[in-house]
Amino acid sequence: MPIISLRGIGKSYKIASGRERLKELVSFGKIQKSQDFWALEDVSFDVEPGTTLGILGRNGAGKSTLLSIISGIVQPTTGTVEVNGRMVALFGVGSGFNPEFTGRDNAMLNGLLLGIERDEMLERFKEIEEFADIGKFMDQPVKTYSSGMRSRLGFAVAVNVKPDVLVLDEVLAVGDAVFKQMGLQKMRELRDAGTTILFVSHSLGMVKSFCDKAILIHKGKLIASGETSETLDRYQALLSSIKAEKNVQSSDEDQQTEYMIEHEEEEDVQGTPGFSENPDLARRRFRHGTGEARIQNVEILDEQHLPVEVTDVNSRVIVRVHAQYMKDVDNSSLSIILRNKNGLDVFSTGTNSESTPIGAREEGERIVVDFAFPLPLKPGDYSVAAYISPPGKGLFLDWIDVAEVFRIDRPEKGRGVRGLVHLPTEVEVHEQDVSQDQKKSSQSA
Repeated sequence: MPIISLRGIGKSYKIASGRERLKELVSFGKIQKSQDFWALEDVSFDVEPGTTLGILGRNGAGKSTLLSIISGIVQPTTGTVEVNGRMVALFGVGSGFNPEFTGRDNAMLNGLLLGIERDEMLERFKEIEEFADIGKFMDQPVKTYSSGMRSRLGFAVAVNVKPDVLVLDEVLAVGDAVFKQMGLQKMRELRDAGTTILFVSHSLGMVKSFCDKAILIHKGKLIASGETSETLDRYQALLSSIKAEKNVQSSDEDQQTEYMIEHEEEEDVQGTPGFSENPDLARRRFRHGTGEARIQNVEILDEQHLPVEVTDVNSRVIVRVHAQYMKDVDNSSLSIILRNKNGLDVFSTGTNSESTPIGAREEGERIVVDFAFPLPLKPGDYSVAAYISPPGKGLFLDWIDVAEVFRIDRPEKGRGVRGLVHLPTEVEVHEQDVSQDQKKSSQSA
């Protein structure tokens, strides 16, 4: 039996300007100036117990409206929703708190509203207080809290009342890295204990790593549902098509900024994808694109063109990228990004950057591109991302976030790298004429 079941859900709002609303009011409904705006239309799906469901979509797609209907905050215009079990919903920053009440009063009131007995809430309160970690502010009015403090308190109450269904709408977006780590750990504990979680986040990497199912909402309609990786691919294809339709021009810096936004929470709570115990799984973590080209394979080779998994700072490597074009392409650039374990881009380059254009390619044509460079980098784990893109159009024909991983070890001989990177440096020592300096000093005096 599904723990959540939606059938034909629709939500309509009346929209009109202030002047038009006034005309309707003074006519006592005889004049109709407002129009119906459907935030959701005919949305139907089931959620099985224990599922972690990611909800994807652009701003204004209807994600929050959908969660509000599931949570019972908003009534649908059409359709039915059924939830079997205790539900806790978190929307935004500390929503539902009375600003005049203290944090302790609000936490207790929220628990009682969820049907938890007072004695049980008192037993759980120590854990709530420790998780919120707001100190003496627990007994101060919520109106004196910062946004991060309200978020921590709301999250602490939600995850410690042991709900059957937990609804989270961008709750990790506010807070420092420590709070995000604690929050994700608690979410994992609830997931492993069988709690059903509905999760909205703009961090696509977070959705992919945490959720086992996902749905995609676009302009109020459900357009995709199923496995998380498949739904994410559909979402990325949608974003690419929208950019292409609007002819959005993005520089390399814009593309890197977009990537950082999509992965911000993920980097805070777990570092760069690709350094898990299962490297094969890691390599499939994040891929998207229009499909007009396909990166077939990425290899890390030594100077003898032999595969290598471990190298050192005194060596050169070759990143070899195999690609195939699935459609005719007038022009494209093949690029790579080298990242350390903390997700920092330490080096990036591409065929266009290196003045080696690929040129026009026909459907079915294959190419192999070698990027050779030294590794004056700090010892540790590194990943390589690879992508093919039309220059200046801000979209990708194919992108693999973790195409390959390798390790840099400390050299057996010679100097290692103490910082992030070793820069070639020239040092000159100049002798100073002390007598001349003393003479100049006495003359000026």
